[in-house]
Amino acid sequence: MRPYPVMMNLQDKRVIVVGGGRVAFRKTTGLIDSGARVVVISPKLISEMERLKDDKKIEYIEAHFDESLLDNYLDAILIFGTTDDRQVNLKIYNSALNRKLPCNIADVPDLCTFIVPALISQGDLMIAVSTGGASPALARRIREELEKQYGPEYGKMTKLMGELRKRVLNSSCDSDENRKLFLEIIDSELLEAIRQSDFRKVMEILRKILPMEIDVENAVGDSCADQL
Repeated sequence: MRPYPVMMNLQDKRVIVVGGGRVAFRKTTGLIDSGARVVVISPKLISEMERLKDDKKIEYIEAHFDESLLDNYLDAILIFGTTDDRQVNLKIYNSALNRKLPCNIADVPDLCTFIVPALISQGDLMIAVSTGGASPALARRIREELEKQYGPEYGKMTKLMGELRKRVLNSSCDSDENRKLFLEIIDSELLEAIRQSDFRKVMEILRKILPMEIDVENAVGDSCADQL
């Protein structure tokens, strides 16, 4: 099977996590960062999960997993199983199938209807690496190599390009001209200037490329300038 890659908007969506250990903590923090409303089902929690509960970042159900618990969360759109008990994982998987609920059982590809790739994240830039569940260890190794190549400057570049794109698209240029502008910016020394935190060079490059009608300083914006 070759999985189909997709990015999901989880903002304000309910997601179930079964388990209260370190794997559950990693899954849960990632889901919270994506804006999901996380419900954790587990008879006990590690201290990090306890803090999430105390800070009201999760809803906690202190119980062993049972399919009937899902009756209270019919709006859930995903379920994650993070236990190391094969029978419990099977129970989660079968419950998810019964409810047509996409399911991921950590490190058990045969009990997954979707898999989670290894992820490099720099601001709004995300790079996903997947081996289709065949070798999570290899995916992690590739992720670690990519993390060395794509540092924080790529997150800053992504944010800046988002700001520039809005203003360029509102300019009088046609779509072909806009495309050329974006490619010229990407092919310029802008990324290196950002890497060096050289705000003066950033402004110089953009003034040279962007149409005169675009206020470059306003386009960069205070929030972007603060990061350079």
